[in-house]
Amino acid sequence: MLPTSHRVPIVALSAAAEGTLAEVFDAFIATAGRMEISYGQLQGEVAQLRRELEERNAALESSLTETQTVRTALHRILEALPCGVIVIDHNKSAIGLINPEAQRLTAISNTDFKTLPARIQEVLTSAVSSNDEFEFSLQTESTNRWLAVRRSAGSKDQTILILRDVTSQKEVERQREASRNMLALGEMSAVLAHEVRNPLSSMELWTGLLAKQPDNDEETKYWIENLQAGVRTLSATVNNVLQFHGRGAGNQIRLKLATVLQNGFAFISPLAEQAGIKLTLHAGPKEIEISGDPNGLQQVILNLAINAFRHTAIGGTVVISARRKAENESQVVLEFTDSGKGIAEANLPRLFEAGFSGSGQTPGLGLAVCKRIVEQHRGTITVASQLGMGTKFTLEFPTL
Repeated sequence: MLPTSHRVPIVALSAAAEGTLAEVFDAFIATAGRMEISYGQLQGEVAQLRRELEERNAALESSLTETQTVRTALHRILEALPCGVIVIDHNKSAIGLINPEAQRLTAISNTDFKTLPARIQEVLTSAVSSNDEFEFSLQTESTNRWLAVRRSAGSKDQTILILRDVTSQKEVERQREASRNMLALGEMSAVLAHEVRNPLSSMELWTGLLAKQPDNDEETKYWIENLQAGVRTLSATVNNVLQFHGRGAGNQIRLKLATVLQNGFAFISPLAEQAGIKLTLHAGPKEIEISGDPNGLQQVILNLAINAFRHTAIGGTVVISARRKAENESQVVLEFTDSGKGIAEANLPRLFEAGFSGSGQTPGLGLAVCKRIVEQHRGTITVASQLGMGTKFTLEFPTL
């Protein structure tokens, strides 16, 4: 027990003080309640904000994913486009984007505008300032290419250029123009050939009459033979032009092949004499008959003979022979064999093409005309040759 001197005196509170304390306590409890309610509301709002933030983050992530997907898709589309795309960044004076096709077409390997080849700079500068598509030629290491370029939608700082390869289109246009020129040239050649043929026929007639004169000496005969050879060579060229640009197979009648060959042999003999070549004929069985046009067949004999004489050296031989085909007697085989210099293997597939000439010194119509006439007679013509070993043309016709 504490000493009497240290005891705290118990003071009795008045009724007024007790009332004030109670009011303060009630106010404290009320304030604490309101704070608790506010705290609960704040927690709810924080939770709501957290949910909204999570939703927005998810939406943003989804948007970023979609953007990346779209960007990847656009990149793949740009890579797969059949046309070239170049985006020029004017602020950096550089190429901001170039797809693989544009790189292939232009051979651009870097994006610094100032380091590009002068020709590329010139074209791109012109395209940026032009509203119309234009075409230009671009020489690369591998080829000469024609490109069409036009400006597409862009912005102030960027310009989009679209490039197309029009090389094949240009080639088609060139071939079409060449075909038109060839057609016009062919029509003109046919007209000229018609005009020349009549005087040639008269010259052939008169040279034939001169050759039959009984009082011709050897020198005169020599000159007449050379004149006949020149006229007949020129006549062959004229007839080739007319045959090539003509239509139909002529009038085909029943013919004895031996007679056709003997007439053709007599016609080409002056050419052989002039070329210094020994010409031999084995006409085959006299009873073999075919259906044919005598003028067309004589043209074939003349063309093949001229071709052989042209590629056979002086002193060489040309042999014409006919026989029935052993395995099919309803076919007759006609062979032209020469001892000339032969034909390169690479030229054999093109030998019967119109305009093709192995020497480049002839119009290239003779053998093409031969093939056309032979096929008009329901026949075939083939060639076998080796360089330095001569050439043999083999013709087959159905017999009657």
